[in-house]
Amino acid sequence: MESLKSALLIIKMRNPLEGRRREIGMKTVIRTMFIVFLLLVGTQIPSQIVVSNLSAVNPSPPPLISTEQEVREFFAKYMDLYNKKELDQFLSLFSVKAKQNQLDGLPEIRMIYSDLFDRSQSLQISIEDMNIGIYQNAVDIKARYSVNQVLKGGGEKKGWKGDARWVLVKEEGKLQILTIDYKHSVPLTLAKEGIPEPPSSLAKEEEVKQFFSKYIDRYNQKDIDGFLSFFSSKAIQNQKDGLKGIQTIYTKFFDQSRELRYQLEGMKTEIYQDAVDVKARFRVDQMLKKRGEEKVWTGTIRWVLGREDGALKIISLDYQNDKTPLKKEEAEKGREN
Repeated sequence: MESLKSALLIIKMRNPLEGRRREIGMKTVIRTMFIVFLLLVGTQIPSQIVVSNLSAVNPSPPPLISTEQEVREFFAKYMDLYNKKELDQFLSLFSVKAKQNQLDGLPEIRMIYSDLFDRSQSLQISIEDMNIGIYQNAVDIKARYSVNQVLKGGGEKKGWKGDARWVLVKEEGKLQILTIDYKHSVPLTLAKEGIPEPPSSLAKEEEVKQFFSKYIDRYNQKDIDGFLSFFSSKAIQNQKDGLKGIQTIYTKFFDQSRELRYQLEGMKTEIYQDAVDVKARFRVDQMLKKRGEEKVWTGTIRWVLGREDGALKIISLDYQNDKTPLKKEEAEKGREN
């Protein structure tokens, strides 16, 4: 037994660093495995977090609702069905919420075109000079139109032309007419028959300018009640928010803001018999109450105004931001470039 202990002692004396080497060797293996793990997996994790955070802070804008080709195909079908007097198929191009000239709903639209088609031996509509604006939630089209009609029972020929504007949305993946507004001129052949001249325009350009001057002033003053007084009780913003939703949105925005400065540029105003269509670019300089941070919002905007109780009111408002809001210094730098 004593000889066995002596032998073990001799072995230990001969290899005093053996255990230490094994320990160091094991640590080396573990470190090597950890480095390989970081190279294969660990380095990807931080980058994924950064990408996620960036996309949350600067989300890419949603895609446009349609393409120009799709819009042109829609109107080719629209004209074809009109000319063939296919009432049901023609009406299938309209949303169930459709409005014509800010007044007629789908039942009235059906009656109007049913009467027109029934009285016509032939019809020929053409749409020219189309100006197409495609947004994230709607398509806005303005054009000149002309219609040639041959009446039943005698073959009398009539014709009329004018300006029209359509707003299209997508329902169940298909483009549908949400609104159509037109203003036609009375041709000489009809004027001789004693048909009255079309009614006067809804407003004068000066009245529209005064409306927006007050609109901007109430916005900059963050006067929520005064600002909302410019909206119709039936107003719609971005094709979805009614007056209550509009009130919630602007109340929150005004409450967050220490200062606001609203500007409009490049205003284009078109005045019809029953509506005013206004397009512009906007810029909003906002100073937040929290930490005094300054932001700048820019984009395109369109209003449709009607008249209620003698006063101009906003019937619809649609806007599209260029991008997420910029810090003021970034916006100024962009202007200089």
